[in-house]
Amino acid sequence: MTKLIELVVIAQNIPYITPTNPDIEQWSSNELLYECIHIALHNPIQIKAGLHICDQFPPLKLIYKSILNQYIKHFSQKQQSILSASL
Repeated sequence: MTKLIELVVIAQNIPYITPTNPDIEQWSSNELLYECIHIALHNPIQIKAGLHICDQFPPLKLIYKSILNQYIKHFSQKQQSILSASL
């Protein structure tokens, strides 16, 4: 099983694609969540705090890992479809 810090590094290197609708009131819950993750992944204080919280409350680590896995899968697939469309 992949370690949390490894998932963070992988997620940091996945190209993020901003939702096309500029009105955040119309974003889906996943779009809001992914935007928050993107912001956190590029803020060292939030990364450190998130890792600390996961150490303090181990069940959160499982949730955090699951969300990061979803983020990685979602944006990897989006990137693949963009690359395929450009060929």
